[in-house]
Amino acid sequence: MYMLFKQPIFDREGNIAFYEVMLKDIKTKKFPEGLDLLKATSITVNIVADVNPEKIGRGRLVFVNVPSLFLETTMFELLPPELVGIELVENRSITNELLRAVNELVDRGFTFCIDDFGFEKVNYLPLLNKCHMVKINWKELVYSEEELQEVISILKDLNKGIIAKHIESEEEYDRAKRLGIDYFQGYYLARPIPLRDIRSLYFMKTTVIKLYEALKRRDLRRVAQVIEQDVGATYRLLRFVKSLYKERAHDINSVEDAISFLSLNNVANFALALAITELFAGHEEEELLKRSLLRASLSEELAKLYVPGMEEKAYITGLFSLTDELMGEHPQEVAKELEMDEEIVEAYETRYNELGLILSLVELLEEDLKNEEIMERVGKILKVSKSKVKRAIGNALRITEQITSLNEKGHSVA
Repeated sequence: MYMLFKQPIFDREGNIAFYEVMLKDIKTKKFPEGLDLLKATSITVNIVADVNPEKIGRGRLVFVNVPSLFLETTMFELLPPELVGIELVENRSITNELLRAVNELVDRGFTFCIDDFGFEKVNYLPLLNKCHMVKINWKELVYSEEELQEVISILKDLNKGIIAKHIESEEEYDRAKRLGIDYFQGYYLARPIPLRDIRSLYFMKTTVIKLYEALKRRDLRRVAQVIEQDVGATYRLLRFVKSLYKERAHDINSVEDAISFLSLNNVANFALALAITELFAGHEEEELLKRSLLRASLSEELAKLYVPGMEEKAYITGLFSLTDELMGEHPQEVAKELEMDEEIVEAYETRYNELGLILSLVELLEEDLKNEEIMERVGKILKVSKSKVKRAIGNALRITEQITSLNEKGHSVA
């Protein structure tokens, strides 16, 4: 399965200046083996157009990798030049048609970047006066320190922005910065993160909203109906409940049977955990998912101590609090997209309410779940004993372990 990833490119102050998007195989996290470069570019352009480059880059320029043959197509009509940059890769020869295509794209307002630039690559030179930026592969430098300084100096005299890619250590970053590089990209600064695919977006806008609304109305029959629409969800729920009630397993033969054994909070725990793991199925972001589930359960446990009656909202607040890391979107934006309660949106935006306080305390506890001093501080804020905070952490860890082990076992057969 292919998925589009995005990786930030940083300026000298450490701020995100641009993004680059690239197609990768979900399992290997590498360019899909055997996939034609032109087809990959076509898929990428279509996804960028569908998702919206403004949303991908949050208003910053998004660079798309493009082989020279693709520059002569009309697919760029789908993309707004003020939001999309073109990064030329796999260039083999310069033709009049290619130069004409580059001129037209630059005239239309696209920012143009040459990948893997080097003055020794003479086929790139006719394009140099047309481009705005160049990328230098910091892992495959062929220059001495003195030669590299001269290359950078010439490019700056030509008013070209310079990006150093494959920065993978502090030493490489410091050296590139010292030599006057303008922008930096690499694993040392940030790894590529997956964008949501169309299936994930559909799931989020339908199943998650339906589950959330049914739980808010305390309508367990509706929750059962939503879960029954997904064979994998049905399987995991039945397995989950039968593992909890082994002595009654033979009585549990439907989703409605299973739900009748659970409290509303347990149904909420399962259904929303299921929703978020389905949303990121195949993204191999297990640790982030576990953190999301732990935050959700711990938020719920702290809400029981501090604001009884708000457990469900607290759970949801914790569950979606890491979407910036999971999908590159701020939690408040996801909450608005899902039409969640204003209290949840406010918790993400300002933290100036009970849910925001609980989320802040969860983040504090998360730093060291065994730290007794932190537990005591949290207890004082919530006006409860340290032992109650400790018990809340234990409950949250137990619930998280139950749900994650269930999803790990059930996912392969769903």
